[in-house]
Amino acid sequence: MRIKSFRDEDLQNKIVLLRTDYNVPTNDKVVVDTTRIDESIPTIDALLKMGAKIIIITHRGRPKGKIDISLSMEPIARELEKKLKRNVRFINKIDEDIAKHQEEVFLFENIRFFPQEELNDNRFAEELSRMGEVYVNDAFSASHREHASLSGLPKFLPSFFGLCMEKEILALDNVFSRPVSPVVAIIGGSKISTKIQLLESLIRSVDKVIIGGAMANTFLKATANNIGASLYETSCIDIASGIVNLAKSKNVKLVLPVDAKVSKKLGDFPTAKNKILDEIEIDDMILDLGIESSRIILDEISDAKTVIWNGPLGAIEYKPFDQSTVSVAKELALRCKDKNSTVIVGGGDTIYGINIAGTYDDYTHVSTGGGAFLQWLEGKDLPAVEAILNKH
Repeated sequence: MRIKSFRDEDLQNKIVLLRTDYNVPTNDKVVVDTTRIDESIPTIDALLKMGAKIIIITHRGRPKGKIDISLSMEPIARELEKKLKRNVRFINKIDEDIAKHQEEVFLFENIRFFPQEELNDNRFAEELSRMGEVYVNDAFSASHREHASLSGLPKFLPSFFGLCMEKEILALDNVFSRPVSPVVAIIGGSKISTKIQLLESLIRSVDKVIIGGAMANTFLKATANNIGASLYETSCIDIASGIVNLAKSKNVKLVLPVDAKVSKKLGDFPTAKNKILDEIEIDDMILDLGIESSRIILDEISDAKTVIWNGPLGAIEYKPFDQSTVSVAKELALRCKDKNSTVIVGGGDTIYGINIAGTYDDYTHVSTGGGAFLQWLEGKDLPAVEAILNKH
């Protein structure tokens, strides 16, 4: 895939509308996790060096088109000032005369305070476009949304990807357009219901699918295994059975747990025991893969050339139920280091897991895309990506 870059444009004295994802947590108006802000800084710095003025359009939370002061972008403006070491002017209405202001960076109020945003209102997108001359999207994590500031603005302005988004798209396209076999998908997390299409799509394109996390309990229940008092989705039993049968029909190896770490309760310092499935008692909760299941996974990925990982394999927020996630994270990091495998990791909880393992920087690519990453894995177009690609 070839992408036309804003770096090839003359942006001297141009006003750039920069779409970012600053959906960051705050505590008493103080940003407690600046990761998403940090990711946007290279694009902002590059635009400023090219002589552009920047109006940042972004969102927080789901205010549903109403003003919610707890989700205002004003605290984010102050944090951005610290990062950029320059003034950031906060604006809360469409201003078509930005050039009159001396500041070089502006932060627009939460775009989701405007009901027209989520309706993908063309007139609203056109009104926004009048503030600038060029549009740059650096919000890959929101690019599965068909909203005015994401898929609407490119209709009215020359449009480009930001550096972070460009990196995401090229990394994912490189892996998924030309995957090197054997291809292994590791899918964890709590619910099958959110990953049905993902699993069905992967089974049609990979060699092995490894299932972990609480979603594995539903598969175990569907295959007549004992899961005690473990969390599972009653409504997805038939779906899990269907995915098992689909894997068989496509000759794709589906790897399910054979043992588990269990406890009678979930909380601080729970008592954990390793049990094979037949030994699980009626009041046991499966909270992580067992010793043998973890060993099997390490064996299954030993010959993998491409690995896609989404979702933790246990209740990683509680020790010792992070052990299988950490062991897989470390093994995949080693395979990357030795250039034996291409490894793509994505999803917020998965990223939390690799941070526990201390391996965040050791993979081919870590996607912060969340829902956009899942939609890409499902083989679906991302509206905001297509809106820009169709311009070039």
